[in-house]
Amino acid sequence: MSSSAAPTTPGGQGRAAAGVRLRIDLAYDGAPFAGYARQPDQVTVQGELERVLARILDQDVDLTVAGRTDRGVHALGQVVHLDVEVVEERSRRALEDLAVLRMRLDRQVGPAISVWAVRRVSARFDARFSATARRYRYRLVDAEVADPLRRFDRWQVGEPLAVVPMREAAQLLVGEHDFAAFCRRAPGRGTVRRLDRVALSRPAPARIDVVLDGAAFCHQQVRSILGCLVEVGRGRREPGWVGEVLAAQDRQQAARVAPPHGLTLEQVRYGRGWPASPPAWVRSPR
Repeated sequence: MSSSAAPTTPGGQGRAAAGVRLRIDLAYDGAPFAGYARQPDQVTVQGELERVLARILDQDVDLTVAGRTDRGVHALGQVVHLDVEVVEERSRRALEDLAVLRMRLDRQVGPAISVWAVRRVSARFDARFSATARRYRYRLVDAEVADPLRRFDRWQVGEPLAVVPMREAAQLLVGEHDFAAFCRRAPGRGTVRRLDRVALSRPAPARIDVVLDGAAFCHQQVRSILGCLVEVGRGRREPGWVGEVLAAQDRQQAARVAPPHGLTLEQVRYGRGWPASPPAWVRSPR
């Protein structure tokens, strides 16, 4: 899916006289990819973007991302940045018109990736560390009969879920906590995070959307939370059990993680300094 070109915004010069920093806002269907991050002998979002950008810019490319996503997880508002050394004629020509560069990149990365915007930013911008908040949406279907047209972007639980106790359980997670019970541990990385909001809604019959807002999330945190909330919705656990799992800080106490295909990185916000992704005209829930 392609989009019309977003206007280029001024962002200052790159890190050096011959360097330019670019911000790219994009979306992708996670189904064809082995996750966002580059992996040997695997098709990944980062690998495809870097391959195409390297050809267009005639140089090696190393992308920094706002938030890595696992195999099968989707993104509506992902953000990356890269530094371009303007030393070759091909790179110089590519940077002359960023709207054209966006169209070329969007066309060449294939139909599973859409490039919303390419813009020049100052060297102060960092796709990951400049982000002030991230929003994830998880889609659930609690109809007994599955809809085959919706099987790739939502978890079809196959039985009714009680939303009221799920909401009660979710509120126990709001605030700053050690989410060790909900995080897949990574060497050298802590598990204390601030969860600003967990909202559950029914935008359509037999559908439940869970929206989570926070500054940052650790690996598998959202899917682990959803796995526990679904246990409550099924009536297998009381809402207070989720608080007990949080307090235990033991991943073995949590439910099985929810499947990846129901999860979408929906938005990345950057405060007043830079616009949020995706553009406003694509932010409505789907």
